[in-house]
Amino acid sequence: MKARSKKAFAAAGATLAVAAGAGGALAAGGHASRGPAGHPGPAAIASYLGLTPAQLRQQLGSGKTLAQIAVAQGKTVAGLEEAILTDVQAHLDRAVANGRLTSTQETAVLARLKARVDALVNHAFPAVGRAHPLRPRLGRAVAGYLGVTLVQLRQELSAGKSLARIATEHGKTVSGLKSAILSAVKARLDRAVASKRLTAAQEQKLLDGLSAHLDQLVNRARPARAA
Repeated sequence: MKARSKKAFAAAGATLAVAAGAGGALAAGGHASRGPAGHPGPAAIASYLGLTPAQLRQQLGSGKTLAQIAVAQGKTVAGLEEAILTDVQAHLDRAVANGRLTSTQETAVLARLKARVDALVNHAFPAVGRAHPLRPRLGRAVAGYLGVTLVQLRQELSAGKSLARIATEHGKTVSGLKSAILSAVKARLDRAVASKRLTAAQEQKLLDGLSAHLDQLVNRARPARAA
């Protein structure tokens, strides 16, 4: 492969990383790499969501997916995906105009991104500095099932207990706990589907992702806080 061609594909890869790497870099508290035109991709995502890059980084760092953030912000997942694709295409268009990429290579990169964009927006990065990133609404649902207050639940989690252990100590089953979590999340997603902020297929993908990590969530315990 000629040197010019290699540079073109390197530029294409960097552009794709603007979208694919934005979430991971922000979730880790860093900064995503800049694309071929030097414009930070996360800025376009944050702008669509009505957040600052710092706010987006904070929410990703809590373990949320881009899709979950979009729904919470009153945006649609389809709109989020379109914003990502539009931003990446703008980078690619400039790379083509500057002779760093051919139109054929641009089309190939966009096709790859379109094939991966659903996985990208539904991928949750590990929560930073929190063992149980329970949102207030989900926390209330869990506390309600366990028969404790939200304050009591937080105290027990801070003592180093897992949700599964807390459920057992309160005479509840772990399977019932998981059902309560799934039901609470599904109820919220159902409302998002009803208001057309999410499609039924996107809802199912989010629920499948939660189900796959539910055992890990309920059995995870963070170090107890020093008294």
